[in-house]
Parts: sequence; structure tokens; C-alpha cells
Amino acid sequence: MPEVENLSRAVLDNRHPLLPIATEIEPRLTQLPGVRAVIFDVYGTLVVSGSGDVGSADESEPTDQIGDAMAAIGEPRPSAKAGVLESKLREIIKQTNQSRLNEQCPKPEVDIVAIWRVLLNEIGLTDLANNTKKVVRLAAEFESRANPTWPMPFAIELLEQIGRSDLALGIVSNAQEFTLSLVADLQDATNVEKDLGRIGFDLNLCHFSNRYRQSKPGPRMFDALSDGLKRLSIHPNETIYVGNDMLNDIYAATQAGLRTAWFVGDARSCRPRSDDPRCQDLQADIVTTDLMQLLSCLAIS
Repeated sequence: MPEVENLSRAVLDNRHPLLPIATEIEPRLTQLPGVRAVIFDVYGTLVVSGSGDVGSADESEPTDQIGDAMAAIGEPRPSAKAGVLESKLREIIKQTNQSRLNEQCPKPEVDIVAIWRVLLNEIGLTDLANNTKKVVRLAAEFESRANPTWPMPFAIELLEQIGRSDLALGIVSNAQEFTLSLVADLQDATNVEKDLGRIGFDLNLCHFSNRYRQSKPGPRMFDALSDGLKRLSIHPNETIYVGNDMLNDIYAATQAGLRTAWFVGDARSCRPRSDDPRCQDLQADIVTTDLMQLLSCLAIS
């Protein structure tokens, strides 16, 4: 494991192996001639996500994950009953997103560190709220418990093989600050900003929702991706986007003119979205149950 020198390394330190759960969806593979760029989602695609996506903890039963996270950073456990603060955190996120919803921002994204500051101030922990380093650590400790992750089988090998080809490589993902540590870990990198380029990613093609304060399936990140592709003289139709969510990934990428690969290799994060009218008649160019299937479709050996 790399020496990730940041305050978010709890998402790595607290991990344990997670195997994907097979779906009943059959692969649908075909050759994809003319592809010059491959863009990936992170959660549910490059990494197994215990809850299915960033910031989407299981709400089925009360837990004291916030108390555990507080203890992990050396702070006293809050006196609230298990589950109360977790519910309050979700409500702050919901209200913050609703307050920013408009035509220019159809799918807002929060800055999770700012959200934690609001929560800590509301429960009277003002000094902690003003300690940025501890708030970042707290957010990462909580995320590592609410949404445990592990590299998706063959993700590392897939990125290595694409990185050795002449294809451009990028990421468009709903994300928070700690997501970058997961990406860096896939290729044993020590600093994601410096090493994404070293391991084959084009930084002009890497876009994370927390930096735009807008998330998928909104168009903001894909607009930025299109600008990056244009600088490389790559047409959207020469680009394939790989993701697990028919709405956030396949629909959004299709709207941007990209070709698409729906990854259905893990039941936790496989999102058909069959009840959404935007997805009912939507088909990806290929459907993969194993990340390495993408290589044969791209004729990479």
C-alpha cells in the first residue's frame, strides 16, 4: 500500500477485502473500433463500494459510526443515541443540495468537509469544527465505515494495460476529497495529483464532482471532459465511458455524445434505473460483467 501523505488515508487504512456480488445480467460484447479515450467512473466500477456509491451509507438500522469516527481521531463520543447524528448528517446534505438546485445546477454536490463543519457547529463542537485537519480526518474515518471499499477485481491490471496502449485515460466520478486516495492506491501512487499523469491518466480528462459542486447525471463534468477531449483533438464518439449506473453514467455520458460500457459486475452498485424514463429505452454500447472484457472490445492485448 502506498504512503498516502494526506488526512484522508483512513479510507485505505480501515479497508478489508470485499468481493463483488454477481448479478444475473448477461454480458453483451462487441468490437469498439475507433476508440481513442477511455473514461472511468470510480465507485462501483474501479472500486467495490460497500454501500454502492460515495456518501450513500446504509440507513436500514441505526449505527454509531459517527461515534466510532470521533473516537478514531481522539475526540469524545457524542452523547446522542446511535443513528441520530447520522440522520442529521444526511438531512444537512439534503438541505444543502436543495438550496443550490437550479437550471444551471440540476444535480448539486456538497463539499463534505463543509457539511461536517455545519454538523459539528450545530451540536456545539465549535472548536473541532474550526480544526480543518481534524474535520477532514473525521470525514474520512466516517466514510471508511459507512462506505467501505476495495479495488474491483482486475481494475489494477486493466488500468495498467490501457496505460501501456496509445489510448487516453480519464476519470469522471461523483467524489469527495478521500476519493483521490482510492484512485492513487489503484496504481500504488503516493500523490494523486502528481501521479495520475505518471500512471497514464490525462489530467485534462479527470473530473471529480466535489471540485465542481455538481454531480452526475448533471452535465457539468461531462462538459469539462468534452473540453479536455477537444484539446486532444478527440471526438466524443471516439471516447468510451465505463460506469455501473444507467442514469448517472450511461445516460449522462450518452447525452455528452460518448460511447458507453455498462459495468454490471457487482450487485451492490449495479443500477439499472428501470423506473426512470430517461433509462427505459437506453442501451449501452456494451455490457460487461468483468472489467477485463473491455480489453477485447478495444482490441488491447
